Amino acid sequence: MYALVVRTGFLTTKGNLVRDILYPKPIHFEFYTDGLKFVGIMALLAVLGFTAVVPFMIKAGTDLPSMIDRSLDMFTICVPPAIPAALSCGIVFAIGRLKKDKIFCIAP
Repeated sequence: MYALVVRTGFLTTKGNLVRDILYPKPIHFEFYTDGLKFVGIMALLAVLGFTAVVPFMIKAGTDLPSMIDRSLDMFTICVPPAIPAALSCGIVFAIGRLKKDKIFCIAP
C-alpha cells in the first residue's frame, strides 16, 4: 500500500519539530539580562559622577571641549565597550559546552 503525504500538521511530533525550527520561541537568558542591568547601572554611575564633577570644572575654568572629552572618558571607563562582545562570547562558550554533552540548540 502506498500513500502520498500532501501536508503535515503541527500537532504531530515531526510537525512540532518543523514548527520549532521555522518559528523558534524567544529565549531570554538571565545572564544576558543581568549583563544589561550591569551596563545600565554603570552608565548611571558615569552620569552621576560627571554631574558631580561639572561644577568643579566650571569653577576651574575648563572649556567646553575639554568637558565633553572628560565626560566621554568617564563613560568609556565606567561602561567598557567590550561588554556586549563578552556576553556574546559567554553564550557561544555555553553552547559549546552543551554540544560536548550531546545537547544541541536550535538558536543561541
